Amino acid sequence: MNSHPRQGAFQPEELDALQSIYDEITAQGWFPDLPEAREDLARYLLETFPSSTYDADRHRSDIEASVRLYYANECAH
Repeated sequence: MNSHPRQGAFQPEELDALQSIYDEITAQGWFPDLPEAREDLARYLLETFPSSTYDADRHRSDIEASVRLYYANECAH
């Protein structure tokens, strides 16, 4: 039996919080204006923060730093 019945299921407020950080990051001038980059960010957020694990106060700055570093390295190659 599954010990976490909500595994993989997001509540509307959880999706709203992830959508908010997604919108904030993709609106930044440094974020690539490419469909692949947007898809990669969405995948990263959903896979990194399964339901009920994202906390905007705790994770927002870490997410932005990780994404900035990723694209800084991508652009350097």
